[in-house]
Amino acid sequence: MMSDEELNKLDFYFYKLEMVDELESMIKDSDIDFTGKNRGEAFEELQDLAFDRDLTGNRTGSYWCNELKAERALLGNYDLVQDALDDFGMESVDSPELISGEHLDVLVREYLLPQVIDEVLDKHNVAPF
Repeated sequence: MMSDEELNKLDFYFYKLEMVDELESMIKDSDIDFTGKNRGEAFEELQDLAFDRDLTGNRTGSYWCNELKAERALLGNYDLVQDALDDFGMESVDSPELISGEHLDVLVREYLLPQVIDEVLDKHNVAPF
């Protein structure tokens, strides 16, 4: 059994922060330039980049390719799981398409992606129009 001391040392995974950092790295490794683009165009370009590079894990069905890592990332993030379920119109994690921690992890990443893209665009001062 895990002691209270071990529990207090747990580092929780901060999805949004990690995803923003990873998307920023993807931008650096790409030829994306926001010059002359409106926010809608820039948003679509980043969304395409995120899906091409599998930021959500949707293409492969898993971001981590490891059930334990996915479940570890979900620890302390069940509010995001519920928000994602609500956003996608799912009633519970008993949905047949959510059979593992990896699937829940992908669901959370897909839910957060628009917010992550908006935050990155804000950092790059891409105007709304």
